[in-house]
Amino acid sequence: TVPALHVRGVVGTRPLAKTSKMSLRISMNAMSIAAPVKAAGVTSKKAYALSARSAVAAAPRVVSLAGQRGCVSRGALRVAAVNPRGNSGGSRKGLAKYVERVDTPQMKDDLIPFRVGMTAKVGVTVVEGGKSRVQPYEGIVIAIHRAGVATTITVRKTFQGYGVERIFPIHSPLCAFEEVRGAGKPVVRRAKLYYLRDLVGKKAKLKTRFVAKKVGATRHEIKMEALAATKAAAAAEVEMAAAAAVKAEEDAAAAAEAEAAAPEAPAGEEA
Repeated sequence: TVPALHVRGVVGTRPLAKTSKMSLRISMNAMSIAAPVKAAGVTSKKAYALSARSAVAAAPRVVSLAGQRGCVSRGALRVAAVNPRGNSGGSRKGLAKYVERVDTPQMKDDLIPFRVGMTAKVGVTVVEGGKSRVQPYEGIVIAIHRAGVATTITVRKTFQGYGVERIFPIHSPLCAFEEVRGAGKPVVRRAKLYYLRDLVGKKAKLKTRFVAKKVGATRHEIKMEALAATKAAAAAEVEMAAAAAVKAEEDAAAAAEAEAAAPEAPAGEEA
């Protein structure tokens, strides 16, 4: 028979339900520290919640060792302590900084300015055996999903009367993007052009408006030139540092040789 529920000296008539070991451990911890915390001026309700959180944070984690070396039986288990703070420093802000620090080296810095409605040409590198080739794909960007290093674009085109859509990760090293400019600029007032899926023929084409051609470099070209200049300056600094290190090593070797030859001269004079 299941014993009755005893809480704060009150005996209940309803039996206990099936409870896991974790909840029993938490309740026991809560009852054990309720008295000293209450004496410190904290209500019993807050004490129960505080002890429950501390018990969950310090709860052990069971890790299966099945298939690993050193296990006698197939279902061998090991208890490992859980680190409640982890690599994030214990806060969402620290976790965001950690993710940003990991994702930044994997992101491209020479991408074209993507916008919904533009016509993009994508070159996908396909590896077949020991050879690789670039597969071209051209279509209209109907959606942009912005998620940092996992940002993707959805490109749609019509092939032999059938609509084809492909999703490309813009930061993938296997994808190269190029903008196809026409005589006009597409007029788009939506963030997602999913309505094009229900249109056929000329109705599936976006309206365009005439834009006077500007003289000079575009903002993207200016950005790429500045990026190239920055990379060239960084490469020059690396080369200068390498040359200085080589020169310092040569000077140190020459000084060592001079010190080794200096004691030999007085010894020959004395002889």
